Amino acid sequence: MKRFVTVMFALLLLTGQAQAKRYITEPLLVPQSPYAGMTFYVYRPYNMPPDWYITLDGYPVHKNSDGMWVYGTAEGPNLVPTNYVVGSIVPSTAGITKWISDVQISELRKLPNAEVMTVRQKGFTRNQMSQGEKYSTYIPDWTFNPAFMAIGNWKATVDRMAVLSDFNTPAAWQGTRPKVIYVWTGSSWHQLNAGDIRSARRVIIRNYSKLMRLSRQTGFKWYAQDMPILAQQAKAWGYYWLGEIRIKDRD
Repeated sequence: MKRFVTVMFALLLLTGQAQAKRYITEPLLVPQSPYAGMTFYVYRPYNMPPDWYITLDGYPVHKNSDGMWVYGTAEGPNLVPTNYVVGSIVPSTAGITKWISDVQISELRKLPNAEVMTVRQKGFTRNQMSQGEKYSTYIPDWTFNPAFMAIGNWKATVDRMAVLSDFNTPAAWQGTRPKVIYVWTGSSWHQLNAGDIRSARRVIIRNYSKLMRLSRQTGFKWYAQDMPILAQQAKAWGYYWLGEIRIKDRD
């Protein structure tokens, strides 16, 4: 009788935990490409589809073939990867819904960092992470500019977009070893040929003074309101959205 009561108590305890959808798990600390120094925790509940994980704030993520962690969205019972790179957006403002709301952590384990491009992802404030910022009525001028929007047709040399905070302007390139990088000047896309350099960061650093001079001469202004709109546009073009990145650390 005592054994029966013990078993029933254990079953009731497991049932209560399942109903509350709480998971005791061991999260993994993973590096995010292409942001050197950026890491975040993921964990894998028992009922997740293969190769899918959950961030500690409840969003589904997947590591794609390019080595980048991207958010996912639900299509029926399935999860589908988006082009939003983890760390580039506040997911709630991009229409991404949480997969799990309650998380219970058992312990932490750190994984070795991968070799990634040395840029630093801009951090979000606590308020931005909890609520996000929406700009539903704001339409930037560049959306009506054919010269800017032409970048959407350059899929032979572009598969990702970002905003370079050093120059406060958008940029686009392909892969981790691009042949060319495009930087928006306010009137056209300035082309930086990589030559024998196969690193986006090193190409930009080599042209750093030129880009700084161009940004001052053109007087182009990039606003915080533009960021979520370009993120949506990059996704519509099929490009990965890397968000705002910094090439050089500021003193």
